[in-house]
Amino acid sequence: MTRVILLLQDLAQAAQDIARPSTGVPLPVQRPPGPPPGFSPQEMIKQLVQFVGYFLAIGAIGFRFGVVRRIRGMTDEAHGMPRPDNAAFVGMLGAMLLMLSLLGGLYLESFTRKVVIDEILSGNRLDSFLFRLGMLAVALVGFRLVRTDRSIGWALATIGVLGAALQSVYTGKIGGKVNAVHVLAASTWLGTLLVLTIVGIRGVARSNATGEQRARRVADLVNAFSPLALTCAAIVAITGVTTAWLHLKRLSALWTTSYGIALIVKLSLVLIVVVLGAWNWRRVRPSLGDEGSEHTIRRSATMELTFAALVLVATSVLVSLPSPK
Repeated sequence: MTRVILLLQDLAQAAQDIARPSTGVPLPVQRPPGPPPGFSPQEMIKQLVQFVGYFLAIGAIGFRFGVVRRIRGMTDEAHGMPRPDNAAFVGMLGAMLLMLSLLGGLYLESFTRKVVIDEILSGNRLDSFLFRLGMLAVALVGFRLVRTDRSIGWALATIGVLGAALQSVYTGKIGGKVNAVHVLAASTWLGTLLVLTIVGIRGVARSNATGEQRARRVADLVNAFSPLALTCAAIVAITGVTTAWLHLKRLSALWTTSYGIALIVKLSLVLIVVVLGAWNWRRVRPSLGDEGSEHTIRRSATMELTFAALVLVATSVLVSLPSPK
């Protein structure tokens, strides 16, 4: 009997030795497969809706002031250019998505934390919430007024959208300031390209002008957009690197944390967008003006926007992950 007891003790000790490394610390428990800790699908969806809203709202304003207004010496009606007022509907949809993200995010946080909204909205956060909500309301009114009073409508829409987008610049910390400029530049670049494609190029392609006239009008639109795109792309690169460094804190976090891996995925997609944009600028743009070239730029712009949509999804995942410690 004593031998049996000693044998059982030896087996128990052997099992402990196998489960314990030489340092005496138990082996870590393996986590089951699944999303990384701290990730919230609801937060990701909220962020995605917000990003899409900014792209549409800022893109409409970018098209109005950064593209059509740069085409000097011509009017929309006389030269068959698409009216920039047609972009107001896109901007209104974007402002509605931004308001949905703002209000929906508040109720989502209330449900997740199991607290009443009054406890969430207190002090400075209440002021920030009301300010952004007011700016988005001004933007909605502005986009709606574009059809009846173009000047006042676009002015109100611009004030409202930029006020909401840049709120962190004058109220947040350095990270929030840089991120606000990053979102504004990216939305101006790719959002304007989106509106240029679905309102500008599509409108010209469906006009009654001759093939040569359509090609020339598309060339004017794209040439007016190019300086805006190049400027915004440079700002996106600078602010993107700054934001990444502020969040990563150390270089090794780029490949050792969920946040870093998600950042690598986003940067890879951004690189594809940049390459496609450079191709459009260097190869496709010089060929514009030839009959049928409007279809070529429309196809290449659609490809660029497709990868831009993937960038939005990757960014939504990225901002929903906790920063490395």
